[in-house]
Amino acid sequence: MLFERIFLLLVGYLSIRFQGRRVERFINLCLQEEIPVWDIYTTRNGMVVGKTSITGFKQMRLVARRSGVRVRIIRRRGLPFLLARLWKPTAFVCGAFLFILSLYVLGSIVWFVEVKGNEEVPTATVLQAAAELGLRPGVYRKHLVPSHLSRSLAIKLPELSWVGVEMKGSCAVIEVVEKQLVTRKEKPFGHVVAAKSGVITKIVATHGKAMVKAGDTVEQGQILISGAFSADEDAEVRYVHAEGITEANIWYDGIATSSKQRVAQVRTGRQVISEVLVLGDKELVFAGPAAPPFMLYEEDCQDLPLFWRDIGLAVEHRRRIYFEVVEEMQSVSLEEAAAEAARAAEELALAKLPEAVEPTATHFREELLPDQNTVRVQAIIETVESIGEFVALVAE
Repeated sequence: MLFERIFLLLVGYLSIRFQGRRVERFINLCLQEEIPVWDIYTTRNGMVVGKTSITGFKQMRLVARRSGVRVRIIRRRGLPFLLARLWKPTAFVCGAFLFILSLYVLGSIVWFVEVKGNEEVPTATVLQAAAELGLRPGVYRKHLVPSHLSRSLAIKLPELSWVGVEMKGSCAVIEVVEKQLVTRKEKPFGHVVAAKSGVITKIVATHGKAMVKAGDTVEQGQILISGAFSADEDAEVRYVHAEGITEANIWYDGIATSSKQRVAQVRTGRQVISEVLVLGDKELVFAGPAAPPFMLYEEDCQDLPLFWRDIGLAVEHRRRIYFEVVEEMQSVSLEEAAAEAARAAEELALAKLPEAVEPTATHFREELLPDQNTVRVQAIIETVESIGEFVALVAE
């Protein structure tokens, strides 16, 4: 009996439960089919339980189907099940170890080689040179020395002025800087002349001979730096492409007038509205007067959106509002008239300034005209600009 228990623990067995109305027929069929079933008993709850081998449980499926009995496993006993429970954590640990080992091995290999910064030199040329030096997909990273590869690639490819090799994980990045071939263009001989009239504040001749000095007043077209000069009267004339710094004070002015006694137009409060449809160059008044009914008026025009503009029809709705005005005499002080004229004159002067030029000073000249009613103001804006422009010499 002890031997049988030890044998069953070695090969493994199952404690099973039988459910169904024909349990007795199921057990008889198992015995007829020589399916091992033992220790059969009924519990207090009326449940029939027993034991069978692992192979016997597999053979019971057909018999259970024929007898209409359901068989369920209650417990598993024996060495096979114990080994299976022990194998699961072991297999997990082994799998995790193999996974980490695979990541380490795969991360130690260069799988990709990338080239950046090249425009004229083909990428294939750089990759081929790197492969000849040992940098190619499939090599171990520990066999590569980035600084040595950088120097060797720069020597191997003379069209590159700088090469850098960097390892980013399993990718090797080769960054290159190509040599720029500078072709020197011959510059024509000529002078630097004044593009505007002004007073020189700074002049430095880097090529050529300065013909004026700081403080000189120059006219438009006057030579500032000469490209044809000689060291003395007996020396041969030299011809160069004149270059240098030429800065000067430039002035821009604007003149405006304003009166102490003036006629002003004042709205009376009366107004009419005219609704117009614009069809191309034609206008159709569909509401309000076709012409303003006032002798003196101010007009306010509004273009209103139309829902059919989105479908491509060239029709617009325009609203004209006519305000009746009358002329009245107004009086202001001399100071107010002068300030008004100064603002208008300054706006006119600022409009003459080139783009990106900032004023350095602003001056005003105020004058009361002989009629003792009109004030004239001249606004003078001072700037510092580079006035030199190159003019080539014409060959005789």
